[in-house]
Amino acid sequence: MKIKDIPKIERPRERFLQKGSEALSKSDLLAIILGSGIKGKNVQKLAQQIIKQFSDKFLDVTVDDLKNISGIGEAKALQIAAAISLVKRFYEEGKGNEVVIKNSKDALSLVYDLRDKKKEHLICLYLNARNILIKKETISIGLLDKSLLHPREIFYPAVESNAASIILIHNHPSGDPTPSEKDIAVVEKIIRAGEIMGISVTDFLITAGSGNYSFYETLKDRGTDFEYVSDGSQGALFDLLETKKADYGVDAERIQETYFYIPPMKKNHLQLQNRRYIGSKHKLIEWIFSIINKECRGGNSFADVFAGTGVVSAVAARHFDEIILNDFLYSNYAIYQAFFSKDVWDKKKIDDVIKNYNNINGEDLENNYFSEHFGGKYFSHNSSKIIGFVRENIEENKNNLTNKEYYILISSLLYSIDKIANTVGHYDAYFKKDHIEDGFFMRPIDPIEVKRVTIYKEDTNLLAKKIKADVVYIDPPYNSRQYSRFYHVLETLTKWDKPKLYGTALKPEEENMSDYCKVQAKDRLAELIRDLNAKYLVVSYNNTYDSKSNSSKNKITLEEIKNILTARGKTKIFEKDYRHFNAGNTDFKNHKEYLFVTTTNNAK
Repeated sequence: MKIKDIPKIERPRERFLQKGSEALSKSDLLAIILGSGIKGKNVQKLAQQIIKQFSDKFLDVTVDDLKNISGIGEAKALQIAAAISLVKRFYEEGKGNEVVIKNSKDALSLVYDLRDKKKEHLICLYLNARNILIKKETISIGLLDKSLLHPREIFYPAVESNAASIILIHNHPSGDPTPSEKDIAVVEKIIRAGEIMGISVTDFLITAGSGNYSFYETLKDRGTDFEYVSDGSQGALFDLLETKKADYGVDAERIQETYFYIPPMKKNHLQLQNRRYIGSKHKLIEWIFSIINKECRGGNSFADVFAGTGVVSAVAARHFDEIILNDFLYSNYAIYQAFFSKDVWDKKKIDDVIKNYNNINGEDLENNYFSEHFGGKYFSHNSSKIIGFVRENIEENKNNLTNKEYYILISSLLYSIDKIANTVGHYDAYFKKDHIEDGFFMRPIDPIEVKRVTIYKEDTNLLAKKIKADVVYIDPPYNSRQYSRFYHVLETLTKWDKPKLYGTALKPEEENMSDYCKVQAKDRLAELIRDLNAKYLVVSYNNTYDSKSNSSKNKITLEEIKNILTARGKTKIFEKDYRHFNAGNTDFKNHKEYLFVTTTNNAK
């Protein structure tokens, strides 16, 4: 008979809920734990038999003792023994005569004088399975060095005292608790030794005059005094370290960033970085050039072979005599010609043309190619008519414009429509609205001064075979998002070939589809790195391997990039926390940007 088979009024569970535990006998409470009886004996009788048999020794009963009762198997015996052990543990912890290490604050309270020591010390706290201190020992005095410190010095006392886990505490007489490279090496060595020994390393703490550092709290991404035991699970550095390794893929350095001058925006003008573009490096520019300035010495030429927005080249132009830009999107090529080319142009002429465009009223215009396709979708109907009219007018007057003036007008148009587009920042889709505000207003761009520049619109892997530069910056697509499809409206407006459009998003037939967004991305990168003639190769990438969106997942692993670059020379890796592009459909935590810097062995 199970509990549910007992008349409801007599069921222990119902009486417990209605009247509390005091209304139940010990056998009733045990019956609730058992849940059901055995053949020939209902649950209440079985519970009564067990209570009677062990009487006042019940709290010391073992699994084997219980299995000796006819009909009690290992599963039921474990249920009872586990329940008893749980109650005893809470009771013992509540007695208050033992030192329980719940968090880093508890551990540091046992070595309060350590931060004032003039020499480095390594202290080990040995704990039982309930995080109660068994003993504290000084392991070493002097410089902490993984080559001198042997794991047996730490784990022999742990085995001898039957410790379940350990916490290590180290002091920095310098006053700075930041882990050194030796600290990190020692921690990893001990963590892995503990995993082999079956003795968990819970934390490695550094204490110093200016504060404390906890590897556990840092790896756990939690604040100070975060408890080692949470939801019944004991913290362990090995698990946290392995999780981080899986997330990040490679070991990487961090760097102190320095300020880099970016020209202030002129009133009523648009600067290069004033556009919405997936993967734009504008907010990472100081980090990137802090690393380039430190690692890439003695260069005069800079090539940006996946230039995208061109913002990296804009800053490079202030540090290098020669700039090479490349991107195979028509719109990006037009923007580079407008911002970077050395061709002549008349500022007053451009300002007057744009002023006349801004006096146009969309209601006075007829529909055109642009308004018929994109009006009421990506832009309002009136704005679309003006945009289409302006683009047609630029083309009709091309012979009256210099090459740079032509591209300045196109780029000013591209940047201006980006400000009012009814999208999340790209053109893969638009918001469905009953009404879109008329907001078109055209502003001129603000070109950039450069010493020498060459601009290409080519497949990067083909270009690599014919260019040479001291520093080559490589920022390939990271995932399956094809930029030519995301920015098809800008491509159509730039080319102005008025193609047939398809689908809800109104895209033309596919062109300029990158292999870096496909499964062959790794092979294409290896080919590119092999063919580039440069002193330094600088590669940007990120770590969105665990994104729930397949289109957001990296096409190349960080380890693969490292191996490809290492074949060309010594490679260093830098990392920075950075919030990624998110249209609201994905959730990816711990996002990081990486910069790989390779000093090549065989510049051609």
